[in-house]
Amino acid sequence: MVDAFRNMLDELMGKERDVPLGKRQNKPLEFDDPAVCKYELVALCPNRLFRNTKSDLGSCGFTIHDDHLEWPNVKEQWDKLPQRDKDRHTYERDLIRYMEQLIRDMDAKIRKNKERAEAESRPKVLKVDDQRRVDEIKMRQAELVARAAQLGEEGDVDGALEVTKQAEAVGRQHDTLYKQLTEPERTMTVCDICGVFINSTDNDQRRLTPGELKAREDHLTGKQYLGWKKIRETYADIMKARDERMRGGPAEAEPRRRSSSRDYREREREGGREREREREPERERVRERGSSRDYRGRDERDYRGSRDRDYHDRDRRDRHGGGRDYDRERERSPRRGSSGRDYRR
Repeated sequence: MVDAFRNMLDELMGKERDVPLGKRQNKPLEFDDPAVCKYELVALCPNRLFRNTKSDLGSCGFTIHDDHLEWPNVKEQWDKLPQRDKDRHTYERDLIRYMEQLIRDMDAKIRKNKERAEAESRPKVLKVDDQRRVDEIKMRQAELVARAAQLGEEGDVDGALEVTKQAEAVGRQHDTLYKQLTEPERTMTVCDICGVFINSTDNDQRRLTPGELKAREDHLTGKQYLGWKKIRETYADIMKARDERMRGGPAEAEPRRRSSSRDYREREREGGREREREREPERERVRERGSSRDYRGRDERDYRGSRDRDYHDRDRRDRHGGGRDYDRERERSPRRGSSGRDYRR
């Protein structure tokens, strides 16, 4: 009790309420102070919704909420932050996870309570004696129906109508007795928002008794119903806002991506041109070396071809004995190519 009272004073007057004015630090409260409730900054603190109810979640781990003297300044600091900075602090994600867990637990409780309400709202099973009474009335009704049919065949119309009325009265008696014996003591329903049992003998609001209407109104204005309704609505609103931001994010980032792509392509083209300019002198040197090698190669091939021709000419003159006969034969023979390789072919 003392701790609860101390925490309440801390929330209302601050932790330095007992410190002399001259020794107080007078430091303004920041939104990221460990004592500030981060759930309350984003939307709401679930722990403060169900005090003194069956859904009480216990005390909040934070001590400073919206009833603190400096809360307006703290809330203004948070609201002015860009969304990117808010996402970095993860306060919203923490609240979403907390509410998701609370909603899952409540939905499980609602399913369990509905099973119990359905079981308690089923018709009661007839006892042996009660079943015998119901069967006797049913048999009497059947006998009257058969008697009315017989009178009708005999032509006694008035008698048949009279017996038919008696049979209908016995049928109503049967239905009334059967309902009284099988009707459950109470018909229970379960609230789909907070899981509370609602007792009613008739769900049609026009047929509810004044006491039942009062109980229904008290439920809809109670802490549990309003608190769980607020949690569910807040969760839906936060998730909708996050989805809208996610859908809007890519559209806003698309121009930046296109601009970055253009800049990248420009840098690549510029770098390619620079590399080409750097390689040009090297290509010139390669072409010069290639031209020099080609020139030396042609000279060497011509020299070798001439030397081979002279060698073969001397060889043939030696075989033919030299002289004018060889010269005439050489003039008559077709001229071969300039290289020794062609001559051999």
